Parts: sequence; structure tokens; C-alpha cells
Amino acid sequence: MPLPPVAFYSIYEIAVRWGCPPADVAGWAAAGHLQVLAGIPPVSCGEETVAGLVEVPIAELMPMFRRIGPSDEQAWLRRVMPPGTKNWLKVTDPPDGVPIRSSDLLLSAGSLQQFEEERDLLRRPASTVGASPRYDWDSMYAWLTVLLFEKGVPDTQTALVSLVQDWFVQNSKSGEVPDESTIRKRLTSLWRKLRGEETV
Repeated sequence: MPLPPVAFYSIYEIAVRWGCPPADVAGWAAAGHLQVLAGIPPVSCGEETVAGLVEVPIAELMPMFRRIGPSDEQAWLRRVMPPGTKNWLKVTDPPDGVPIRSSDLLLSAGSLQQFEEERDLLRRPASTVGASPRYDWDSMYAWLTVLLFEKGVPDTQTALVSLVQDWFVQNSKSGEVPDESTIRKRLTSLWRKLRGEETV
């Protein structure tokens, strides 16, 4: 028996699928075009206990998807909407809310398919072979190699990401700059090797 279809996609998977920054996907969700979900442990919302898959107010989590400057690695989920309901519930215990990361945010395959069908996204032609990349990663890596050789490794990965983003701001011919999350994903393996954390 074959495996069932994929039920959920992360915001980062959708960004790759559509060829856009994760901030765009989060922005469309915040504007009401997409419903964002997350799985949470049992929490108290007044007298009610809520757990499992819930809708999250993505507009309140946008600091994790900044276009310029570093994005927050974690946010606090203070409101949730259980499935089948229409009202937001305030998380009262834990009092600070539920810690959540951008990679925890999901979209259901069904709502994703509907969004794509309404906008004919599935009919758009694929990128042609040999098309120019959206961002000049090769030139950035060449610059970064020289920088690391001359000045050494930054103290934190966030500092490294910030340096790379600044390079794109200063050198982008189109004016487009990859968001912090995209840069971080590109540099994660390199950062681990630089810090001696990567094992074969």
C-alpha cells in the first residue's frame, strides 16, 4: 500500500516551492490568504485545556520573518484557535505563552492546493534550464571566504548571517535581498564546520 499524500508543509518548504522568500508566505498568511497551524502541548486557556494542532495568529509572529535585519529565532504563542472553532483563546498557563519557532509553523496540504488552484500557480512554466539565479550566491561565497581568512570567524551565527545580508544589500544589482532565514539555511552547514561541530 502506498504512503498517503503529504498532509502539511512548513512555510520554508512552501517558499522553496513558490520561489519566494518565507516572509512573503508569512505575509500572505497574515493578510488572511492562508491559514497557519502548529502542534502544541497541553496548555490552559482559562478553564479550557487545548492541545494538538491549532491555528496560530501569524501576524503576531511576524518578527520571525523580517525582511531586513536578523529575524527572531523564537516567539511566544499567546493565542490559539482550536479546530472547528471561530474564536481565539488566550493562553493563560504557561503565563508567558508557548515558545514556538518558525520551522514549527505549518500549512495544510488542502488549503495550499486551494490557494495554488485559485491563482493558477500550478500552471506556471518551470524555470528554464540555465536561468540566472535570483541571488548571486557564488560571488557572496567568494567574498565570504576572503573575509573569514582575513578577519576570522564571527562569534555567533547571527553575526555571520548579518554580515552576509549586509553584503547582499550593498551588492544586489536587482535590489532584491534574501531574507535572514534563507541565508541562515544556506550557512548552517558552513557554520557548523567552522565551529568544529560537523561530524562525518
